[in-house]
Amino acid sequence: MPTIADVAKRAGVSLSTASDILNGKLKGTHETAERVRQAVLDLGYRPNLLARRLRTSKADAVGLVIPFRRSIFSSAVLTDFLAGIQAEQERVGLNLVLAGRRYEKPGEIYGADLFETRAVDGLIVIGTRESAGRDAGADVRALRELGCPLVWMHVYNGREPVDRITRTGGDPWHDLFEHLAERGHRTLGRIAFGPTFEMAPGEAVSRLARGAANYGMATRPEWVGAGEPFDGAASRVAMEILSRPAGERPTALICDGDDLAVAALQAALGLGLKVPRDVAIASTVNNSMGATAAVPITTHGAPGATLGRTAMKRLAELIADPTQPPRETAVAGGLIVRAST
Repeated sequence: MPTIADVAKRAGVSLSTASDILNGKLKGTHETAERVRQAVLDLGYRPNLLARRLRTSKADAVGLVIPFRRSIFSSAVLTDFLAGIQAEQERVGLNLVLAGRRYEKPGEIYGADLFETRAVDGLIVIGTRESAGRDAGADVRALRELGCPLVWMHVYNGREPVDRITRTGGDPWHDLFEHLAERGHRTLGRIAFGPTFEMAPGEAVSRLARGAANYGMATRPEWVGAGEPFDGAASRVAMEILSRPAGERPTALICDGDDLAVAALQAALGLGLKVPRDVAIASTVNNSMGATAAVPITTHGAPGATLGRTAMKRLAELIADPTQPPRETAVAGGLIVRAST
């Protein structure tokens, strides 16, 4: 295999000049740089990235840890995050390493193996519902002791200060209750993620009932259900709720995410219902599915891709200057009214 010395010799420059040009530190004229690049093409030279990592102690890559018990591509929110992360990592010139492990064994720390082996220069951790019972603060403390730049997104269950990316722009439940009440709705249903609620089903019904009552609306236990969107369960739950005769079904459904709302929309249209005339559908969490649905979904919050881009930008800043104290970066959102209501 050709070496950088071969490139330098062919281009008629010193070894240090060839190295600087290939590392983006131009020394000499543009004509010299072109000779070096042409020599690379002529010889088929490939840089030794491992040697560079050992020399500079930098991987030029970041790790993405998503402790999800199924494919991340089955979650619209996570794929939105990933789209934003990918877009920004290309801009800042860093590669992305996706951690395929869930780090559930005793003593395992999120992404520590990637950082300790110099595979990455920092980490983005996306907390999920599956990791909500974990003391994430212990992971943060351990990674800080290793000197690992870290940004946390989504669910965080810990008291240890950490750089976090969050949504802001008001309480989605309050804003949606108010919005639906203003449009004359008096009966509400809810579809949450399944197969089980994050809270007991009875508690989910009572919480929805208490919140809705403040706006002159009511619910019933048979109008509240849970199911995942990727396997059809959410659509089946929506069918059960909406297949009841008019007057025995809610006039509006609030769903815990755009992907659930799209599943409910498909069920409503399949039953021959008009949206929003027969039933209004809204979501508490914005993702890209809602805007492109057959009937665009009223939703709440900043787009997931914007949060992902913000996380990647912040991590690049921390890698450049790891001495910065942790801070929370809030991405503005709010109620987005669309045709579904």
